[in-house]
Amino acid sequence: MSLEDEGEIASGGTATVRRMYDPSLRRRVAMKTLAAHLAGSARAQRDFLQEAEITAQLEHPNIIPIHQLAVVGGRASFSMRLIRGQTLLDVLRDWSSLPDDGDALYRVLNVFLHVCDAVAYAHSRGVVHGDIKPENVMVGSFGEVYLVDWGVASLIPAPAGAETISVSTERLTQSGVRGTPAFMSPEQAKGVLPEIGERTDVFGLGALLYFILTGHPPFEGASASETLTRARNGLFLDPERTERGARAQALCRIVRKAMSRAADERHASVLELQEDVRGFLNVGLHFPSRVFEPGAVIVREGEAGDEAFIITSGNCMVLKLDRGEQRLVRRLGPGDVFGETAILLRTSRTATVVATDDVTVKIVTRPLIEDRLGPSTWLGRFVLALADRYREVDEQLSRLK
Repeated sequence: MSLEDEGEIASGGTATVRRMYDPSLRRRVAMKTLAAHLAGSARAQRDFLQEAEITAQLEHPNIIPIHQLAVVGGRASFSMRLIRGQTLLDVLRDWSSLPDDGDALYRVLNVFLHVCDAVAYAHSRGVVHGDIKPENVMVGSFGEVYLVDWGVASLIPAPAGAETISVSTERLTQSGVRGTPAFMSPEQAKGVLPEIGERTDVFGLGALLYFILTGHPPFEGASASETLTRARNGLFLDPERTERGARAQALCRIVRKAMSRAADERHASVLELQEDVRGFLNVGLHFPSRVFEPGAVIVREGEAGDEAFIITSGNCMVLKLDRGEQRLVRRLGPGDVFGETAILLRTSRTATVVATDDVTVKIVTRPLIEDRLGPSTWLGRFVLALADRYREVDEQLSRLK
């Protein structure tokens, strides 16, 4: 089959990628070819062929389909779908000019969830990617997301009953650092490949989240050796100490767990990490709950208030002191909110609320609003601005009395 060369797309130390036109099918594809200086290296040739074989067997919407593999003149090459779009690194660079754009964060985190889908699927087939970074995530013009470059992937035991990945030559598991030190887990940076497992990729995904939050990789040094040393020891600046991370504390906590130095302290699986990030996006689902028995006083008039409540089940009555006696003001049921005045204005409770039957409530605090919604989201900015405006009006009215 003859493909027409339309120019280089990208090049690296081990391969080049060129845009090609396939006249028989009237489509354009990408062609990845082993670098010329590696044509005589048996190991480089084997690793390149195995990358093609592994990627071709990972048939998933977020992994690029491989079309054809060939070896010509001692240089292996394979064709694959041509992606029209940007790397996640380019997307994040565009976003860096709008650091407070909560909509952009939402979009990027949804890209991240698709990357998690690809990695979780690979794990189900017994493959660890081992080089998760912004440059290896492609974002298409119409919402496509692909995790690319499986050149340093490791094969691990697949779950029972799963279809395993096979390669034509033996997959090496000897010691050696393979991947990108700036995003590596400690066990990977130490170069002992048999220690690499699913939680190695959990760390890599955490490092990707770190970059999304801060604009920098977790491990940076004056030299490659220093960067690798920092990776081996898991030494990175807490993302919460960065300008952007400080506005998304809940997401920072997810990053710290995913990037724990000890593998057994990380999320147990990619799906668990993905669920945490999805929970961050679906903020309302993660407000804590509390249950009150009939007759329990939930808030008391005159006391300081630092919590508001949303009733999810049960009923309450609102009582207010009138000439020394408590008077029923109204009744509350599922969906009703109370206590919001105290946390918005930072004032004392204006009434007492008592459970009339078993009551379950969602608890909302001002720090939780700031944490979950965050000033970096449009809704968070709206709620906090409304609260501040409400307090200013109340102070003005108080001075007029």
